[in-house]
Amino acid sequence: DNADMRGYLRRLLATRYEVEALPDGAAALEAIRREPPDLVLSDVMMPRLDGFGLLRALREDEATRAIPVLLLSARAGEEARIEGLEHGADDYLVKPFSAGELLARVGARLELARARRTVEDALRDADRRKDEFLATLAHELRNPLAPMRNALHALRMAGPDAPTAGRLHAMMERQVNHMVRLVDDLLEVS
Repeated sequence: DNADMRGYLRRLLATRYEVEALPDGAAALEAIRREPPDLVLSDVMMPRLDGFGLLRALREDEATRAIPVLLLSARAGEEARIEGLEHGADDYLVKPFSAGELLARVGARLELARARRTVEDALRDADRRKDEFLATLAHELRNPLAPMRNALHALRMAGPDAPTAGRLHAMMERQVNHMVRLVDDLLEVS
């Protein structure tokens, strides 16, 4: 009976985890969309929305796509397991199962999800730092260009023999050397 299984799973998992047990797939989907859990444990056979339908709805929604889903089923055999995995389940457990196996699989899936979130956070942070670095670099590379452009314009207006030509050439040389150092630093960093 569905209610007996829900009660058993709630008692078993509540010793280690915060558990919300729902009567059918539609109620589960509604609750998941309202407050996404760390993991979904679903029977394949449920009223109103079966486990495969729930899984499909979760995978189609960007907000719930990455939630690990462990499917339970009385259908044994490799074909049933493959069908569950092909539908997008992260794991598939055949009933009857031992309490130890369920707890181990739930623990492993939660740990994998935590590790994935940690990696994703690190990648987002690295991407943000890269963007900040490139913005700073672009700014630093532009700084010497403005005085050089102005100096070239002044040289063109005044001519190469103007009394200011020496100073303008010296300033341009300093700015070019500064840019060369920036580019060298960039190449060293990369």
